[in-house]
Amino acid sequence: MWRIMDIVANTSGRKTFPLFPNLPPPCPRPFERDDGAIFDGFGEDPFLTGLALSAPVQRLKQISFLGALDYIRFPNDNSRAYCRHHNRYEHSIGVARLALVYAGIRKLNRRDTRVLAAAGILHDIGHGPLSHTLEPIFKSEFNISHHRSGENILYGRSPFGKEIMKIMSAHGVDLDEVAAMIEGRHEGPHAFLYSGPINLDTIEGISRSHAFAAKSNCRVNPYRFVAALAKHDEPPIKLTDEFWRMKHEIYNIFIHNEAGLVLDGLAQAYMRHNIEEFSPDDFLKTEDQLRRRQPTLFHVFAWARKSIRRACHHISEHVPEVFEFSLRAPRRNFTIETSVAVHRPADLRRRYKQSKSFRNITIGQLVANEHIPGTVGA
Repeated sequence: MWRIMDIVANTSGRKTFPLFPNLPPPCPRPFERDDGAIFDGFGEDPFLTGLALSAPVQRLKQISFLGALDYIRFPNDNSRAYCRHHNRYEHSIGVARLALVYAGIRKLNRRDTRVLAAAGILHDIGHGPLSHTLEPIFKSEFNISHHRSGENILYGRSPFGKEIMKIMSAHGVDLDEVAAMIEGRHEGPHAFLYSGPINLDTIEGISRSHAFAAKSNCRVNPYRFVAALAKHDEPPIKLTDEFWRMKHEIYNIFIHNEAGLVLDGLAQAYMRHNIEEFSPDDFLKTEDQLRRRQPTLFHVFAWARKSIRRACHHISEHVPEVFEFSLRAPRRNFTIETSVAVHRPADLRRRYKQSKSFRNITIGQLVANEHIPGTVGA
């Protein structure tokens, strides 16, 4: 009988908590690592264990999952999923676990299983500190993105050296195939798990976001959802429809809410104003390392936990033009073409549509909006 196990991210200076504590995942046997961290399903495969223990993947323990929003809304002082700080390591291991659930039910061979799970572990390996919060400034100032950074890490063109390449080579796994799976270029029968609209990355990420955006249990259990995808060639239409609706709500009510936009904007305004103190190398730093060099940036989040407006006025002492800082505010729309029947994974792309638009808005305009709460630290 499978049982719930904790995934512990042994992060310096932070408490550690279980992954999806209220959702019972169908997991393989647990494996306990040398450093005391626990995760499921990799003990019987030294290849996946080696990837999880590699320096680039371990760095993700100190890269927040949603960036500024993690620091503000959810102080890291409680084991409840909706109160704690989540990170990219947990998310990446979570995606790999979903891949193993799928592979186990479909009885995939070792080679295909490794490719799917490795893609999960490595898909976010290039994220910089505060995830998407600071990436627009790194992109405009240094032409760096998490996609390019991730590719450089995979292929040994980063300060991490060739660690990932050596692990792949030692276990006979094709790095190019794993990279193709991550980037949505793979043409195999299971490629939809990363390239399609209903993919493992978004299933884990949206479920995780729901877990700490609300006290109630997630409407779509990610493990049961993936199990249902694996058990039948025809995707479970009721589950996929419900998940798509939940994704729309999570993005537009939670991830892209205007209070969160202010927080991203304040961090971006600070970085842009002090850009001479930043360098391209900062993109591969952990948040603890960045905090030591830029403490004021993280003070912004502490101020905003009490009051967004107070944080704006505090940061204006360091960035006088903060209220004039303009950011691109995204809006995402997820719709269902109900007339499209789904008989195989290839049909998912025709039934589930998404669009993305942007509007330019200043921090001053956002703060003036009556819908922006004074306090966000719930």
